[in-house]
Amino acid sequence: MGLAFGPFIISMSISSLIMLIDFTTPYGLKKPVFTLLLLTPLMGILPLIHSDRKGRGVERIIGGIVGLHLGYWPIGLVALLWPTIVGFLWIIQCVSIWRSSYPPFRIGIWAGMGSCTGLVIGKIGVEVLGSSFLITIALFSILFPSLHWMIGHLPEDEEE
Repeated sequence: MGLAFGPFIISMSISSLIMLIDFTTPYGLKKPVFTLLLLTPLMGILPLIHSDRKGRGVERIIGGIVGLHLGYWPIGLVALLWPTIVGFLWIIQCVSIWRSSYPPFRIGIWAGMGSCTGLVIGKIGVEVLGSSFLITIALFSILFPSLHWMIGHLPEDEEE
């Protein structure tokens, strides 16, 4: 699935499932915030999605957590304009990141912003389409990995 779309699809799936399941979140948290807190430790799988031969996975994980929270918390100030900006920045980076060599922390921020984009799209998709949005997630899961050769393929050596 790759580092470009793995966090996106996983967070979109988890966000959709939490929005569809009828339960009370702990401590009275809203479901998107609960999903965000649930996805934070899941950033630990970034080195498993795309291994780093130089052993800098911890930097990627920290960058992923920073990117996830940086992509989500300003929504309270800027409303839905912020996820749109984060989503466009993430897509632009997906198209161009394979051409350059970036440090692992920045790659983690990119993956975290992709995860945040998936969280927001999953929430909005369930609110608009309901449970049929799971079909859309299945199509994303099939289509996006086939684009891995073209979008979001990291260079062999990430850092010069």
